[in-house]
Amino acid sequence: MKKLTAAWMMLLSTVAFGAGFKLDVHGSRAIGMGGAVTAFIDDPSAIYYNPAGLAGRKGFEGQLGIALIIPMLNFTHAEDGNVTSTPFHVSPPPHGHFAYGITEDLAIGVGMFSPYGASSKWPPGWEGRFKALTSQLQIFDVNPTIAYRLHPRLKFGVGFNAVRGTVVIERNLDFIDSEGTVTLGGGTWGFGWNIGAQVEVVENRLFFGATYRSAVTMKFEGRAHFEGVPEEFGARLKDQPITAKVALPTQANFGLTFKPMDSLILSVDADYVEWSSFTDLTINFENPDLTVPLQKSWVDQVSVHVGGEFKPTSSVAVRLGVVWDPTPSPRSTLTPDLPDSTRVKITAGVGWQHKSGFGVDLGYQFVILTGSESFAPGFEGSYGGTAQVIGLTLGYKMSTPATAPVVEPDPLAPAGEPAPAAEPPPATEPAPAPAPEAVPNS
Repeated sequence: MKKLTAAWMMLLSTVAFGAGFKLDVHGSRAIGMGGAVTAFIDDPSAIYYNPAGLAGRKGFEGQLGIALIIPMLNFTHAEDGNVTSTPFHVSPPPHGHFAYGITEDLAIGVGMFSPYGASSKWPPGWEGRFKALTSQLQIFDVNPTIAYRLHPRLKFGVGFNAVRGTVVIERNLDFIDSEGTVTLGGGTWGFGWNIGAQVEVVENRLFFGATYRSAVTMKFEGRAHFEGVPEEFGARLKDQPITAKVALPTQANFGLTFKPMDSLILSVDADYVEWSSFTDLTINFENPDLTVPLQKSWVDQVSVHVGGEFKPTSSVAVRLGVVWDPTPSPRSTLTPDLPDSTRVKITAGVGWQHKSGFGVDLGYQFVILTGSESFAPGFEGSYGGTAQVIGLTLGYKMSTPATAPVVEPDPLAPAGEPAPAAEPPPATEPAPAPAPEAVPNS
C-alpha cells in the first residue's frame, strides 16, 4: 500500500518560472531587466523588489499588470527513451502596486502579487500519470509597506506580508487491473515581513541595495477526493480531510547599480533563496496509514541577474538582461510532480512614459531549461524544455501641483519691459457717520 500512496504524496508542482517554485514576474520593467533592480528601483513595484525605493517622491503612483507564462516542458524516460511534452497552457499571475508619497521623505504603499506559484499539466495516459497529472499552486501576497528617506543618500523600507495559498492536484492511481483518480485540494493563510535599503554610494553614479524577505509557514487544510476505487479499497481510500505544511523560504537580495551617464543604468544582482528549508513534504490523511513522507532535500541556491536600461529620450526606455538560476533539487529526488532544471533567461523590454503621467511597460523573457537528469528510484530520466514570459504593466504618476500661480505676460507691454503690476482695487470710501438725533427742548 505504501507504493500506492507514495504516488500522490506531493503537494506542489512547477514549470519554467524561477528555479524551485519561485516567481520573479512582478513588474514588466524588472522582467525586461532580468530582475536586476534591487539597488535603484524607484517605481511602485519597489514594494516587492526593494521597499526602500518608494521614498524620495511626493504624490500618487500606481501600477496594474499581468505576466503570461507559457511553458513547454518535456521528460525523456531513461528506460525506453520515450519523450513526453506538456500541452500548451498559459499561467497569468497578476500584479498591482500602489504608493503615495506623503512627503518627499515618507511614503506608504500596498502591493498585490504572486511571489510563488506553479502550474503543470501532463497529457492523459502518459507513463508518469501515477506520479503527476495536473496540479496548480497559487500564492497571493498582500504587502502593505512604509518607506523613509533617512538621509539624501540613504533610504529604508519595511513591509508586512499577508499570504493566501491554494492548491489543487490530480493524479491517477494504479490498481493493477484498473485505474482510479485522486484530487487533493486545500488552502491556508500565512504571514511574514520584508525589509530593504538603498544607498547612493557615489552621488548620482553608484548605488547599492539589499532586501530580506522572511520565511512564511503555510499549513494547508483541505480534502482528498477519490474516484474509480475498487470495492476492496473503498474502506481505506474514501474522501477525507488532509493537512500539509509548506515553508516558503527566506530570501536575501543584493544589488549594485552603476550610472555612467544619466540616460544609462547597468545593474547586477545576487539573489539568495534558503531552499534547504524544503526537506520533505508530508500530506497527513485522516487515515494515518496513508501518510507517507516524500523526501526532497533541496539545497540553498544563489541566482545571478545582470540588466541594463537606456533612455534615448526622456519618455522612452529600452532594457536588456540575462539570468543564471540554478535548480535547488538534487538528482536523487527529482520527480515529475516537481520537475525542475537550472534556467538561463534572456530578457528584453521597453517602456514609455507620457507627460500626462500615464505609462506602459512591456517585458519579455525566453527561459531555457538547460536539462536535469533524474536518478529518482522507479522513474529515471531527464527534464528539459523552454518557457516564454510576456509582461504588460500600465502605470500612472500624479504630478505634484505647482505651489505658486503662473503670471502671464502682458501682450501689449513693450519688449524688454516687465508687465505693469495690476492696480489694486479702489479703496471703498467709508460711509458717513449718522447725524446725531436732535434732542427735544424741554
